[in-house]
Amino acid sequence: MNSPGLLELVVILFLAWAFLGPQKMMEGARSLGKAYREFRGYATAAPLGSDDVTEKEKIRSSAEKLGIDTAGMNQNEIKTAMVEKLSNE
Repeated sequence: MNSPGLLELVVILFLAWAFLGPQKMMEGARSLGKAYREFRGYATAAPLGSDDVTEKEKIRSSAEKLGIDTAGMNQNEIKTAMVEKLSNE
């Protein structure tokens, strides 16, 4: 009893069609579809950004374990310094 059944949904759609008309219902459905697509795009893109931060943190912490000062260095510079440090050992 928590969600509307099929009959209730049909009645709601019929009343919406009667009050809004077919043109407005199609525009509303289109805008709801676009909003849902945007929401799904943001939801799938959000975890990717957090993985990038984790990768940067892993590289920085590995370099600091090797005794490399990472202050003011970007990711490529840190990687290069790590390779040089490891090849010298």
